Amino acid sequence: MRAAGAAEAIARRLSELIGARMLVAGDRFPSEKALAELFEVAPMTIRHSMAVLREEGLVETRRGHLAGTYVTPEVLDRVRELTARHAYTEAEVEELTVWREAVSGEASARAAARLTTDSTGTDAADAVTGLRDRLRELEARTNAELGDPGAYRTADAALHLFIAELSGSRRLLEAEQGIQHELTRLLAADPGGTESRSTPAQLHGPLVRAILADDPAAAREEFRIHARATADMCLILSRPLDTTA
Repeated sequence: MRAAGAAEAIARRLSELIGARMLVAGDRFPSEKALAELFEVAPMTIRHSMAVLREEGLVETRRGHLAGTYVTPEVLDRVRELTARHAYTEAEVEELTVWREAVSGEASARAAARLTTDSTGTDAADAVTGLRDRLRELEARTNAELGDPGAYRTADAALHLFIAELSGSRRLLEAEQGIQHELTRLLAADPGGTESRSTPAQLHGPLVRAILADDPAAAREEFRIHARATADMCLILSRPLDTTA
C-alpha cells in the first residue's frame, strides 16, 4: 500500500477501536515504534495516522514527564460532534441492525455452543467455569451502569465483544468491533435515558441466560430481540416530534 493509504487505513482502525470502547478517554497508545511493528509499517506511517486522529480531535500528544499520545478526555463529545455531520437515517439503522443480527447473532449462537458445561477434564471444566463467570460479571456491569450513558456504552460494548470472543471466530470478533464502533456513533447524539436502556428487551439477562444454558437457537433469538429493541429505541429518539397535532 502507499504510505498515505496505509496511514489512513491505520487511522480508521484505531478510530474503530476508540468507537468500540476498547480504547477509552485517557488511554495511552503504545510508542510509534511498537505500533509500527504491530502494523508492519514504517514509524513515519504511524506518525501520519496519529496526525489524522489528532485532526479529528480523538487523540492528543503530551510532552514532558507523561509524554505520549492519549485518547482525549472528552472523546465521546468529539464522536458526537463528528457524527452530527451525518445523522443516521432509518435505512442506515435498519442496515446496521441486519448486520448485527448476522454477526452478533451468530456469535451468540456459537458462544452458547462452545461454552458448554459438558467439557471433559478438570482443566477444561475450570476454564469454562471462569469464562461463564466472566460473562455474568460483564452482564452485571451493564446493569450497574444503566444511569450513566458513557459508562454503559463501554460496559455494553465489552459484553458483546466478549461474546464474540467466546464464539472462537477471529472474523466475528473483528466484525463485532466494527459494529460496536457504529453503535457508539449512532448513540452519541442521543443515548436515551435510563428507562430506555432498562426495558426488558434492552437488558442482557435473557441473552446471557440462553448462552449459559448452552442453547444456540435461543441465544440467536434473544440477540435478535435485543438488536431490534435497540433499533426501535434509536428510531424513536431520532424522529422529530410531531408539532402539528
